[in-house]
Amino acid sequence: MNLSNIEKISPLYFYWMSNQTDEDEKDRLLIANMDSKAVYLFEKEPYKWENLFQAISRQIINGDLDSIRGMKVLLSTITASHRTKVLELFLKEGIFPKKIIEELSAIDTLGPPTKSNLVRFLSILFIIFTNPYGIVIKRRKNHSYEVIGSIIHSLREKVSSFI
Repeated sequence: MNLSNIEKISPLYFYWMSNQTDEDEKDRLLIANMDSKAVYLFEKEPYKWENLFQAISRQIINGDLDSIRGMKVLLSTITASHRTKVLELFLKEGIFPKKIIEELSAIDTLGPPTKSNLVRFLSILFIIFTNPYGIVIKRRKNHSYEVIGSIIHSLREKVSSFI
């Protein structure tokens, strides 16, 4: 299993690879499921959505099945056709086994909230601020975590160019 494939499975992969023009932004918004209660995250905070998508994917891979609920919420924010495509790619790339895909496919049955996990919360907060997945925001940065994540990414790139 190649964990770098997670970024390519993301419905936002081509958006991050684009110039993030107004036209690219319109295309990104076309895949939003406006009926989702959590669509705000996908619509207004794509950087946070992407970090959550990659982090939660890795948590599930590492056996944290409580994270399935979080992934279901994220997947509910995209259209059904894009959701199906993402799930098919997760299976095809061997990221998730069929049993996990089946659970994620039952998008409308989120079930009761799982117990709160402070470590999971803090690790995701850390990820959002430190941008370990190298997400490049070319548009205006609207949140402090986007600015900080961009600065850390730039510093990482400068350090790696010296090595």
